[in-house]
Amino acid sequence: MRLAELQTQMQRMLLSASGSDPALSGLLADPPEQRGRRLAVYRNNVRHALLSVLEAAFPVVRQLIGTECFTATTLTFIAERPPQQPILYAYGHDFTDFLANFRPLAELPWLADVARLEWARNEALFAAEGESLTPDRLAAIPADQLASLRISVHPATQWLESAWPIHAIWTAHQSEGDLLETIDLQQAERVMIWRRDGVVHQRELTIGELTLLKAFATQRPLAEAAEAALQRDPTFDLSRALACWLNERALGPPIMGAL
Repeated sequence: MRLAELQTQMQRMLLSASGSDPALSGLLADPPEQRGRRLAVYRNNVRHALLSVLEAAFPVVRQLIGTECFTATTLTFIAERPPQQPILYAYGHDFTDFLANFRPLAELPWLADVARLEWARNEALFAAEGESLTPDRLAAIPADQLASLRISVHPATQWLESAWPIHAIWTAHQSEGDLLETIDLQQAERVMIWRRDGVVHQRELTIGELTLLKAFATQRPLAEAAEAALQRDPTFDLSRALACWLNERALGPPIMGAL
């Protein structure tokens, strides 16, 4: 058996539901009665490690569906979608798509978007460090250059749009208990996620704020970005949004060449 074939077969055995493979057992030097037990140890360790990664990344999803259901769901996910790169914290990026198409949980149509929010928090936590735009630096830019200023978004800043109240669901489940009955599940929400001083934060966005953030991400000049936000939301307050994001270190420095 070639090495690549052996590795593929070993991976399949470690992540499968049964965890048995006579061909692999036959390669072990242990006594026959000990081979299955030895492979089971490896299999349990691998599955437990991946399960722990998913538990850490999706604690609210776990609370929403219960520990037993979460374990069964994630073990199915692990078997169907094993890791593709040797970075544990990156494992689970497609768990949201898996949940969206997982028939046993079809009665919870908002669950996949809650998972998207939790994964955005995970991405914000592990995002690369980057320079932040500070109030002092913005204040130092000449007034006649502000309209054409192209502000960037900090690498750790994320945002989501959902047809469901994902921010409300996440917030309500920061303590034990089933609190869904207190939430209007027909309410759409937009959420911003960012990291400051190593801590991940999130808050709900207005449609104007979301429009501005998207405009910054596509490097539109400040005047155009503000105009787009006002068109979507006549009550949008540019000064308030900028002050909040600057204080939270959610924005990046001006795009090079924009000044």
